[in-house]
Amino acid sequence: MTIEPWREPKPTIAQLRRLVERIKSYARTSRLMGYLSTAILTILMIQLGILVYSYFIPIFWGTPFPPLPEWYYYVMFITFALSMVVYGVAGSINARLNRYIIEYKKIGIVVQLRCEECNRTSERIWEKDDYIFKTEGTCSCGGKQFISQMYLMPLPLKKGQEDL
Repeated sequence: MTIEPWREPKPTIAQLRRLVERIKSYARTSRLMGYLSTAILTILMIQLGILVYSYFIPIFWGTPFPPLPEWYYYVMFITFALSMVVYGVAGSINARLNRYIIEYKKIGIVVQLRCEECNRTSERIWEKDDYIFKTEGTCSCGGKQFISQMYLMPLPLKKGQEDL
């Protein structure tokens, strides 16, 4: 009696597609948060420039500058607080994106099966001795299935992960 070594369960094609869509979604959100944080920090730098100009330029050149109104400081504080919130959210999104990219860095091969009769296609994970145009059983219509193409997709590295 021989004991087979334990192997990771292979993920389904649907799980792999959900994973790829999740990574794309986090990447889009991360890019958007980068643009937003850049815009907010530009506004904050302009406000700080006006503040420095109004207080320090008169010291050196002696030209009086009218004092800034009180609401200006409130707007500056709100801009600073908003930039901190955006950076916090962007950091958590980037951390999730990095986690998914690190966990799912391994590349796997997906095989597409096609029926000769009805052209119906199905997919499965690559197995040893698979090659293009290899016959693979029969279709539900009674025709022979063959491997029509193979392509790469990311596979999870964690053990026991059922639902991605």
